[in-house]
Amino acid sequence: MPEPASHEYEIEMLVPALPGRDEVEIVFPAWAPGSYMVRDFVRHLTGLVVSDGAGHALAPARVVRVDKQRWRITSGGRPFRVRYRIFAFDATVRTSFLDDSHAYWNGTSLFFFVEGELARRCEVTVALPNRRWRVATALPPIARRRLSYAAADFDELCDSPFEIGTHTLSTFTVGHTQFELALYGRTNADPVRLCDILRRVVAATGKIFGGFPFRRYLFIVHALPVGSGGLEHRASVTMDITGLSFEDEIGYVRFADLAAHEFFHAWNVKRIHDAGLGPFDYARENYTRLLWLYEGCTDYLAHVIILRAGLTAERQFLKMIAEDWPKYATRPGRNETSLEELSFEAWVKQYKPSENFTNRAVSYYEKGLWTAMALDLELRLTGDAARGLPEMIRLLWDDFGRAERPITDTDVRAAAARIAGRSMNRFFERFVRGTDELPLPALLERAGLDVTARADWDESARAPAERDPVRSSRARAWTGLTLQADRTTVRNVVPKSPAWRAGLTFNDEIVAVDGARVTPSTFAKRIADRPPGARVRIAYFRRDELCEAHLTLAESPERRLSVTVDPHAGARANAVRAGWFGLKGRR
Repeated sequence: MPEPASHEYEIEMLVPALPGRDEVEIVFPAWAPGSYMVRDFVRHLTGLVVSDGAGHALAPARVVRVDKQRWRITSGGRPFRVRYRIFAFDATVRTSFLDDSHAYWNGTSLFFFVEGELARRCEVTVALPNRRWRVATALPPIARRRLSYAAADFDELCDSPFEIGTHTLSTFTVGHTQFELALYGRTNADPVRLCDILRRVVAATGKIFGGFPFRRYLFIVHALPVGSGGLEHRASVTMDITGLSFEDEIGYVRFADLAAHEFFHAWNVKRIHDAGLGPFDYARENYTRLLWLYEGCTDYLAHVIILRAGLTAERQFLKMIAEDWPKYATRPGRNETSLEELSFEAWVKQYKPSENFTNRAVSYYEKGLWTAMALDLELRLTGDAARGLPEMIRLLWDDFGRAERPITDTDVRAAAARIAGRSMNRFFERFVRGTDELPLPALLERAGLDVTARADWDESARAPAERDPVRSSRARAWTGLTLQADRTTVRNVVPKSPAWRAGLTFNDEIVAVDGARVTPSTFAKRIADRPPGARVRIAYFRRDELCEAHLTLAESPERRLSVTVDPHAGARANAVRAGWFGLKGRR
């Protein structure tokens, strides 16, 4: 990286002699494991030159591009080298970035592999642009070779991101495992507190699995203007956080939740996985119907882990349910597509959604989270109250993950049956393979919680001094339209809603309601001027043609939820809740 401001890495790949292989293909990966979308990283590659072991360029006839990501090299079985540049200007956890402040890379966006040679040992040597920069990676250094690191194979090479620059480095130990935090960027977070959060997260997670499957683990944290999530690896993780978002406790809780999610992946998906996700085919989509288990269950258990770690309280956990469940429960597509199919279609729908995705599907993360919570409760209500989803994942770890044996749907169901003491096939058929409505409120009540749903406009539960009858009345009308954030252009229309029945559709540009011009900030106000049952006129442009629709407003289906501990709950329900939260007497 001789000129970091150019955002270009200069890479040289040395391939040893491969006797008996006169021709080989070098392949550039198309995706990054953990991020299920084809990204065609090769689009950032320029200046490719292939030469022999002595550095003499091979004749063009001996270097033939086969397709977008493959080159056929006629090497005669002798060593050869490949030199090229990668433009790295995508500041996300899934790709690579380089400027004069730091360097970061994910291996699949930087490195070729030789077809048929993925199992070979790999070595990386880094040439720093200046002496102030240093390297953080989970790969072990090679003795007596400065800035050189060893990977057992290409999988480990690509599963070990590098952070290079002037980041701060902190360490702590839990059990016999050393953890490191490489923190880059401007942040108003307390680094000591970030380390304490990570220490608590890893301790609570390690307790679930009975220890750690590594002796060293690296957290790479980028503090950026806008965070973009995380990406898991076997012995490290990269997390992009909003650096200046720690002005209150919410910032630290979000950090804890992200860390818990990504760290849990060190087991669930990196070691517990099906045959579809290992060994990887880096050149194409790798399909699985178990993403709901790897992502949805992990998303849910992250909330449980930070609760058990003492980073949140029971009331905060219940508040999360009260705020987020109603959002899911009113999504029009939640029961249109099964979790298995949502998992399988992630490659083509989740990250490249069509306009009607919201009406026909939901994220496997979101639906998976609520299904995981329902499964956790069902396991405890059916069997031992102290044993639920964490213990089920532990069984999969002990029986499959430790030995790197791939799992199947049958294995997941068998683990659930062992925890429950009976078959759980009906649950899986209805809510994982099927599309039945999740009975979560009923399960929460059986776990000793009082669950009350009210219309979003109903203020009866508010204190008298906080009630506003005008606001309440004006919140009742509903069209079924969702607009773009900064425009009056229709983003979605809920099927069977008033707007849907009136013929409004995607990309219609609304300009007036009942003859009054509207803007993004006034559209909802003009709708609220009329009660449910009223008929309103909406003027809009469709492909530059001015049109008008008449629709009859309906009553809003939006609901607010209250979730509290039932003081009259029985001993069994209280035992289920205590086992679920992994703590007692805490609010």
